[in-house]
Amino acid sequence: MLGTNGEGHVPIGHRVALWRHRRGVTVTEMASCSSLTEQLIRDVETGVDWVDRHRVLYSLAAGLRLDPSELTGQPYEPHGTRHGVVRAAAWHLRRHVVQAGPRTRSSARGLEELRAGAEDVRAAQAAGDDHALALRLPALLELADRACAEGGEGPDARAARTVAYVAAAGLLRRLGYRDLAWSLLHRAGPGADGDQLSASEEIRLLTSMGLPETAADRATQHLATMLSVELLCAAALAHASAGRRHQAEALLGQAGDRVDGEVEAAEVAVATAGSAMQFGVLDEVLEMEAAAVSMPPARRADLLLFAAQARARGTDADRAAESLAAAEDTAPLYIRLDPLARELLHTLRSRVRDANGTGLLVRMVGRFGMM
Repeated sequence: MLGTNGEGHVPIGHRVALWRHRRGVTVTEMASCSSLTEQLIRDVETGVDWVDRHRVLYSLAAGLRLDPSELTGQPYEPHGTRHGVVRAAAWHLRRHVVQAGPRTRSSARGLEELRAGAEDVRAAQAAGDDHALALRLPALLELADRACAEGGEGPDARAARTVAYVAAAGLLRRLGYRDLAWSLLHRAGPGADGDQLSASEEIRLLTSMGLPETAADRATQHLATMLSVELLCAAALAHASAGRRHQAEALLGQAGDRVDGEVEAAEVAVATAGSAMQFGVLDEVLEMEAAAVSMPPARRADLLLFAAQARARGTDADRAAESLAAAEDTAPLYIRLDPLARELLHTLRSRVRDANGTGLLVRMVGRFGMM
């Protein structure tokens, strides 16, 4: 049965302290098996410091032998109608996996609907519109399976089916239903660029499970047989999350050399900023913020969130709050359900002193459902 964590309203450090006591692990013991310093662990637990890097989140989880979702509080309790729709979609997607079986072949009209649906999904992904994805995906997966029923497969149908399944896996990954995401991903099957789409999502999924080293090694296997900007960027972020800066930068360089168009340029820019954030290179993150203006909404929101994190780390809490608000305004639900965006919101509430900034944060807290 799908459930929610119920602790999405508390900082990561609160959960670290709670789980450390549950496990009976001392700070010294946790530091020895997490690659983090004792001081950082203490500071995160007490709220002196916070988690703004996936590399730190995964190390904390590893030190406590936990899935990262136990520290982020995912999946979150639904807040608002749109979040409720997304939450319900997870249940429908699970039912689709459980009830998977022989399908009746689609008509030609069904194939047209599938192609159109796949384009809708791509557009929703680019917009960071998780609500639109949630509305579209359950029925689209059913349509995709019927279109690819025995005797009815064609390259267009297979490609569209892969888009639908990979998008569903990505949505579930972001919500925190990673086991279910894994099940859907491995039903995707190849399509025109299906191998690369599935491989890229597999790397992102393994990384989000707190297994960046495994993700990086798996990426190396994939890159031996296929190359794409998306796969190179996913591989770079896996290496960055594993603390492998040289490898991450090399992969980003390869991705930059292969860029074709604004969408891929945005992908590389966000991956570069994300990698820089993992290693605390804040100036590089902020230098890239101006590029966000011309990006698709989802990538623009990603970059604005990185900029907010960099400003908060650089002790400019008021401007960090503005950047976080801009990210939320760009892709509302996408950002509200991001664990590190929520962590940053917790952090800024205790650091912003300006009256306007405080009011901005209070309103965001309400919209995020973190009261």
